[in-house]
Amino acid sequence: MPQAAGSLREKLAEPLLFQHWDDSTQCAIWIASDGTHVRCVTVTGLSVLEMADMWVSFGQRISRARFNLSPQLLRDIIEAEIDISVALVN
Repeated sequence: MPQAAGSLREKLAEPLLFQHWDDSTQCAIWIASDGTHVRCVTVTGLSVLEMADMWVSFGQRISRARFNLSPQLLRDIIEAEIDISVALVN
């Protein structure tokens, strides 16, 4: 596993945006790194099609936000792109 950790560390040491849909739990995992800080936000309650619909907008917005991923940013994007109300849960 130390090799995997080193590989992951290298990837997170540069700007990175990654989204993964977990079909078994019906949730999306969003990871963003600006090269220094890494943030991970999990989104539940949307379908895979709804998540795909907002992916392009998310990529554009997160790059403008300088990879500052936050639950609030995801909420704003979901509400704007899919036109539904989003509740944040910690």
